[in-house]
Amino acid sequence: MTGLRSLRPTGLWAVWIVLGAFLAAGCSTSTNSGASLVTPQGNHPPGFLSTHPAFAVSDVTDCTPCHGGDLTGGIANVSCFTAACHHGTIANWADPAVHGASAKRAPGASGFASCRICHAADFSGDGAGVACSDCHGVPAPHPAAPWRAAAPAPTHTNTDPANAPVCAACHFPGSPNNPAGHPPSPAPAGTSPGCFNSTLCHGAESAPHLLGATWRDPTSASFHGLTAKQDLAFCQTCHGTPGTTLFDGGSATTRCSDCHTAAKAHPTTWYQAPVATFPGYVPSHRNSSSQSTTCTICHDFTQGRTAPDPAAPSCFSASFGNAEHASVACHPGGPGGANHAVPFLAAAHTQATQTTFTNDCSNCHTDTATSPDASPPGCRVCHAAGSPLTLTACSSCHASPPGGGTGAAYPNIAGAHAAHLALNGAGTPVTCATCHNGLGTGSQAHYDRANARTGSNALRVPPGDVAFVATYDDEAAGAPAFTASTFSCAGVSCHGGLARSGGNPGTPLNWQTGTLDVNAQCTSCHASGTAQFNSYNSGRHTNVGAHVSNGCTSCHDTALLAPGHFTNLATAAFEQLPRNTVRTAVQYNGTTCNPGAGGITGCHGQETW
Repeated sequence: MTGLRSLRPTGLWAVWIVLGAFLAAGCSTSTNSGASLVTPQGNHPPGFLSTHPAFAVSDVTDCTPCHGGDLTGGIANVSCFTAACHHGTIANWADPAVHGASAKRAPGASGFASCRICHAADFSGDGAGVACSDCHGVPAPHPAAPWRAAAPAPTHTNTDPANAPVCAACHFPGSPNNPAGHPPSPAPAGTSPGCFNSTLCHGAESAPHLLGATWRDPTSASFHGLTAKQDLAFCQTCHGTPGTTLFDGGSATTRCSDCHTAAKAHPTTWYQAPVATFPGYVPSHRNSSSQSTTCTICHDFTQGRTAPDPAAPSCFSASFGNAEHASVACHPGGPGGANHAVPFLAAAHTQATQTTFTNDCSNCHTDTATSPDASPPGCRVCHAAGSPLTLTACSSCHASPPGGGTGAAYPNIAGAHAAHLALNGAGTPVTCATCHNGLGTGSQAHYDRANARTGSNALRVPPGDVAFVATYDDEAAGAPAFTASTFSCAGVSCHGGLARSGGNPGTPLNWQTGTLDVNAQCTSCHASGTAQFNSYNSGRHTNVGAHVSNGCTSCHDTALLAPGHFTNLATAAFEQLPRNTVRTAVQYNGTTCNPGAGGITGCHGQETW
């Protein structure tokens, strides 16, 4: 205690016996309350150590004739401030976590009653010379109001109810120190002080929370789950047994375990991501407070610790299941590890919003390139173009489709993306997954190629891996493929194994820089007499000298071809009859043609096709 010195502990009872006669002559034999401090033989009576706080607090000066004015020895040579008795000169006693925790315990060697022994019944200082108000600002053994925050902030909610007789000195019914209307119906006169019997603030009809249907309604903003998440230990003070794993009733008749039959104090499935608005409450421990003091009531909260409740899963279980859900992982990485899989490919990651990020992700991550801790990456480590919370739908990395201009870097190289995705309008179902199958958002491959943390850059392969879906195989020799060295495709039903710049033969068409006139460079995609889908094999097409050398458009009208040219390239069939694309001047009737008669210069007369 401040200002007092602690002597070396002495054999307490031995000293009192030896000094018995002297004590009888020189010490008080009674207190103002009428209780005896010493026997006629000069000894403290049996049980004095456990009973004297109940009567000595009224006038601590009764102790000073024997134990000295500062209670550190006196003629008895026995200090009141040994480890076995009062707190002594503990170096960090001013720390609220030390003396506050002691004051809140049940009366005995601790509790509010023990404070009064030295700090006076009204806590004004007395023998200790230190008033509680010197630190607290109010003449009470606790901080000034409001004193009801969730632990570890200053709170009365985890004070042992056995301290109620001391609390009653200030918080009796009608006291200005109580909230208005607490308790609304005071207990009958003579009722022993208690925290929840209407002698102080609370009673059966004035619980420290709402009662009734609203309190149990998960669609209400007053739902009890929100309050319970602040501090489950507070709930246990009335609805269970503090110091145990029980939530099966205490001073309150309602038991948490009546509704929470499996998990006792919370819903059985307790791991989902929470929601912040109503309706739509989702039971989740992720946004609960005081986890280090409430989860420890039942669970292993320090890796490797034996859980107080053997049936409660460890917070660090790699796999845990119950009757409501299949096996899930908790925090297998140990304290400080991510509370989700790494890599995190779930929708909670890829569909994160500002609200879900603020309520959950921001505990470890930021939407910049750095995070509060060294291990969790910031969003912009991968989303290099900007925050994915504001740049949505792929644009935090690249346009959709990629649309970078001259000099653009992977992954926003425009190339022929726009031209290919335009085939949707022509009737061919082309998406990103058509050519990048299995590499989309939420896939391991996408994560690997976006992850720019140390050691992961080697996975990024400009201009991006290509994996064609099987339906676009041209059925010629070899599977669909992309050659990164030439930026060219082959073996796809859209243009077979050709797609060469300037026709066939020629150089492969470059995905990034190549151009192709589909109305004039037909043989860049179409070959004669092959097994691929878009090969031309009918009639006299193979008569190269007579027909192909004149060009495809000598006979075929590109205007007639356009409506069906790129329709459903995923199939082997023509969605448009080729005969319907023949120019009118060719005078083709399905069997013969007569282009000369139609006015096409240099062509023959009527021939069988």
